[in-house]
Amino acid sequence: DTNRPDEAEPLQRRALDITETSLGPDHPSVGIRLNNLAELLRQTNRLHEAEPLYRRALQIFCMFTRQTGHRHPRLQRSIRNYRGLLQKLNVPPEEIRTRLIEAGVDPVWLSDGEVTS
Repeated sequence: DTNRPDEAEPLQRRALDITETSLGPDHPSVGIRLNNLAELLRQTNRLHEAEPLYRRALQIFCMFTRQTGHRHPRLQRSIRNYRGLLQKLNVPPEEIRTRLIEAGVDPVWLSDGEVTS
């Protein structure tokens, strides 16, 4: 059995700590680690714990995109993950849009067919 979230969580948290310490809190690799941990929490139905991690990952990918002028490869997935979690939490659609924009998502990205799927 490879599905052992109780064992995976401390390992993912440690990997996140090491990555943050090594590369800094805003590095895209930290965003990937945050997203992975948030996904684990979502899978174990710990939705409220996953929310700030998904949001912070999205903030990192948005910052990267603005700073470099190139969309981070994980940006679209991050938007979908955060939006999907908020939907599971029964957040109304207009509030979801507001939260995405507050996290740094350009409203233009929300109307982009690639990102909204």
